[in-house]
Amino acid sequence: MKIFDYSFLERGMLPAGLVNVVIAIAELRARESRLKENYPDVFIRLESIAKVQSVKGSNAIEGIVTSEQRVNEIVNQNSAPLNHNEAEIAGYRDALNLIHENHDSLDIRERDILHLHEIMLSYAPVSGGAYKQSDNFIIMDFHETKHS
Repeated sequence: MKIFDYSFLERGMLPAGLVNVVIAIAELRARESRLKENYPDVFIRLESIAKVQSVKGSNAIEGIVTSEQRVNEIVNQNSAPLNHNEAEIAGYRDALNLIHENHDSLDIRERDILHLHEIMLSYAPVSGGAYKQSDNFIIMDFHETKHS
């Protein structure tokens, strides 16, 4: 595991490389802000595309998939979920929207994480927002049928 050494902060000195990165980030944020003011429609469209791709990719990692068209419809709230996979996609969409809209006020605290979990499972038949009270059991069936 990587252990970071922040002892340089006690001396009140920041490495030049770190200062340069922070300055570059500040300059990019200022440029982004100007571009957003001049081209708001482009940024709205880019954000929409990014949300669809994020929802699609993150859910695919978990084996939750549906058609490209359905992902677009669900993420853009043009359609209600029709099955379990789509319910998971809709919950992820809502949690992602909360993060986008409230990123300045969200904390990485237990209550916020449990709230995001509750939102993600809001379309599922099980409720979220709390720790599991029982173990999962994974059972392997050794009675495999043979095909000729």
